[in-house]
Amino acid sequence: MIVARGSLYTRLVLRIGLVLLVSGAALLVAIWMATQLAANEAYDRLLTGNALQIAENTWLRDGAVTVDLPMAAFMLTPGVQTFYTVLDPDGRSIAGDPDFKPVIPWQRLEEGPILFDSNYQGLPVRIAVLGRRLALDHPRPWAVVAVAQTKAARSSFAKNASGNAFIVIVAMGVLTVLAAIFTLYQTLSPLSEIERAIAARDPNDLAPLAIEVPAEIHALVSSINGFMQRLARHQELMRRVIGDTAHQLRTPVAGLLSQMELLSMQTDEARKHIHLNRLRELTANLGHLIGQLINHAMVQHRANSAVMEAIDLAELVRGEMAEICSNYSLRNLDRLDLALLVPEHPCLIAGDATTLREAVKNIIGNALLYGAPGLLHVEVRELPGHCLVSFVDDGPGIPEADRERVRKPFSPRGGTRSGGSLGLSIVEQVMQAHGGQMTFGLDDAKHFMVQLKLRKAGP
Repeated sequence: MIVARGSLYTRLVLRIGLVLLVSGAALLVAIWMATQLAANEAYDRLLTGNALQIAENTWLRDGAVTVDLPMAAFMLTPGVQTFYTVLDPDGRSIAGDPDFKPVIPWQRLEEGPILFDSNYQGLPVRIAVLGRRLALDHPRPWAVVAVAQTKAARSSFAKNASGNAFIVIVAMGVLTVLAAIFTLYQTLSPLSEIERAIAARDPNDLAPLAIEVPAEIHALVSSINGFMQRLARHQELMRRVIGDTAHQLRTPVAGLLSQMELLSMQTDEARKHIHLNRLRELTANLGHLIGQLINHAMVQHRANSAVMEAIDLAELVRGEMAEICSNYSLRNLDRLDLALLVPEHPCLIAGDATTLREAVKNIIGNALLYGAPGLLHVEVRELPGHCLVSFVDDGPGIPEADRERVRKPFSPRGGTRSGGSLGLSIVEQVMQAHGGQMTFGLDDAKHFMVQLKLRKAGP
């Protein structure tokens, strides 16, 4: 079940908008701080310049500090109130506002202009204190100039600059969001194309999608195409199994029906027994054929879906041989030279146990039904990188001319047997699914031999 968790387009737009909002807020804070620093630096320079101009026009005359106040020292920016005072070495105000009495750091006057914030007449002010050394024999031979400016103009300058920046950032943010919305729409449009391409298809059309998509979506389209190819293979397999089943069952079912008709019309008991025996034979053959068809379909299905795991091939062969021989009732096994040779240690391969058991069962079953009048030997051997299973019997075997034919499904049976065979074609498909090989030949004693070669498990 697919659960819709909201629009991807909406989520992307909201996330981009959130990023822009956070970025814009951080940028505004940075601009506010930068404009505050710039305003403070500019006004501090003006304030220091005023104090320097006053200090340059302060000197000692007849033992008294004299100030010739320059008018240029008070040519300030509109909206700025300025207060100043000039103090002699004894701390007496000799010029300016006598009520303006900031704290003078006498010990730091040699450092140059000293700037600090304070309050005067209820207003926040910025104060610059500058000392001018005098040629006096005094513990504090300084004439001190203190100039204060109100800070309202600084804040106003910073607010105006930040406000202009805010307008620009908001305008650019809106334009960026609109551009992002359009870009996201264009970026996600290939997904809509894929949706339309799939929706417009016939339900039975499982051909790969042939559309141009960006590199970022190519993996998605490739996955869809891969899934459709697997689905097409399974669909073709299902059709083939259904077709094969219908074709193979038609003749034996028709034979059963005809025998039942003949039986129903017979009045002679001897003839009835003949038809009953024929019905039993046809029913047994039909049951065997249905079993083979089911196994054939199972092997084809698991060839693409089974998970390979480590399997002890020797133990698997031993188990199948014991089960088949214990249930085998068509031959007196006491008169059969039956042998199983396996290594003492596990012979591990990577495979599907279900289909491998079916392959081993078919070979042993064929040997017991159609060959092995007196001998059946099974041997598991280890080779470099492989495990080899040999099935040897003293039956007639398969003529060399027919060995390729019997690998194909529903190949005609040899000898006097009617119908088509599936046993060895199932073994061939199991070997192909495992990357193995089935071969036919003769051993040193000229007995017929079927061999299965499978890769060992591991790197």
